[in-house]
Amino acid sequence: MRNFAVSAAERKVAAALTESFPTSALGTVEALATRAGVSGPTVLRYLNKLGFPRFAGFQAAVMTEVDRQLGSPVVQMAAPAEEAAGEHLYRRTLLMQAEALRRAADRAVPAEFDRIADLLADPKLSVKALGGRYSRNLAQRLAVQLGQVRAGVSLIDRPLGFAFDPLVDIGARDVLVVFDYRRYQEELLAFARTAKGQGARVVVVTDPWRSPVAELAEAVLVAPDESPSPFGSRVVATAQVEALVAAVVDRDRDGVRKRLERIETLRRAGQGDA
Repeated sequence: MRNFAVSAAERKVAAALTESFPTSALGTVEALATRAGVSGPTVLRYLNKLGFPRFAGFQAAVMTEVDRQLGSPVVQMAAPAEEAAGEHLYRRTLLMQAEALRRAADRAVPAEFDRIADLLADPKLSVKALGGRYSRNLAQRLAVQLGQVRAGVSLIDRPLGFAFDPLVDIGARDVLVVFDYRRYQEELLAFARTAKGQGARVVVVTDPWRSPVAELAEAVLVAPDESPSPFGSRVVATAQVEALVAAVVDRDRDGVRKRLERIETLRRAGQGDA
């Protein structure tokens, strides 16, 4: 992993790229710097940290991926498959996900990860996880695993359709973790905007093209989603969830150990009473 920090000025570049993306990425370095209120070298330094030593390379990647990702699952199925000669789909899929994990590690921004981990580990904050159509399972995974190692964790579930009722209980003592991937859901943006307006801290886990919710977020984790499936891959996103839980454990190992021991004691007692 490239162990580097992101400065306040570089965070401005990230925010400027998020705004009106992808058009914000397709102008000149000077235009992006002006939009962000920083210098041209700051823009180039930030992009270099993301793995793009040249601005032209960054723009080429944007164009390639926008062409690939803007379509619906139906459009994805219509695109020609990039098959290696004689290679089985199963093996090709596994290798593709291994490459996605490697690329995500190479382009990781530890400062963004640490900011989210610090919020999730803060005992003064309750954690609420929210996902969309294809990311609800990630929110559930975070809620279940994180709920084992700290108190005050819940899943905002919506099995019968999107519900805004949980907003009545969200405020300044909450951190809202939103999982949102293409095709982005307006309901998630509306929910997060209201939660932030009520004082909640918002963080986002999304794909490279960044959910609109990212504009509200204190920190963002990005995961590549290439897959032979028309629905994209959540392999990297799942690894990000597991890494976040591990980071929370690492911040209070003694407290987590005592909590897990208590859970085991209660479980054994419950089984003995059955």
